[in-house]
Amino acid sequence: MSIDTIIRFTQLSDLKYIDSLAKKENKSLGFLPKVVYESAITGYKPSIHRWSDKCGDKLWVAEENRGLVGFVLAGFGKYGKVHQICIQEDARMLERGNLLLDAVTNYGERIGKMDYICGCADDLESNIFWQAMEWVKVGHRKGISYKNVHNETSDRKINIYRWSMSDLGLLLPENRDLHKSTMIPKLKEYLKERK
Repeated sequence: MSIDTIIRFTQLSDLKYIDSLAKKENKSLGFLPKVVYESAITGYKPSIHRWSDKCGDKLWVAEENRGLVGFVLAGFGKYGKVHQICIQEDARMLERGNLLLDAVTNYGERIGKMDYICGCADDLESNIFWQAMEWVKVGHRKGISYKNVHNETSDRKINIYRWSMSDLGLLLPENRDLHKSTMIPKLKEYLKERK
């Protein structure tokens, strides 16, 4: 199956879709207020209680047939961090998730980021996606409740995944797409066996 997906930076006009999809998928994604997505689009945090009003997060959307089908929110500090990745249920395909992750890592590479992390609740099938993309589980932590973004206050187990260009030899141009082209067929086979 061939898909024609456009991955682009999000515009303010996309905010209603992103907020709606995030609310629909909040059990999987967790809760982030709409202002977080808006800040990633504008680059500005509208709060007087922050040490900085600049936002380093970036937000991309996946678009097909002039309609949005998903998004990824990522931050770029000491390393890259995928905060959220979501594809609407009727459009879920590994290839779309792969394209969204490529947008994150390609941008990160341009600004010097080679290492990435993400968290995924242990009870979600999304763990299969991260493994298929060859992100390595390196540990776990407790979940963070919606009331406090800095303390682990939930008993939900969150798996921590790591991906690094240097670990995979991806700094060599001939190796960049090798890992994904071999893992996607393996995952499809695995999913067939589970049915």
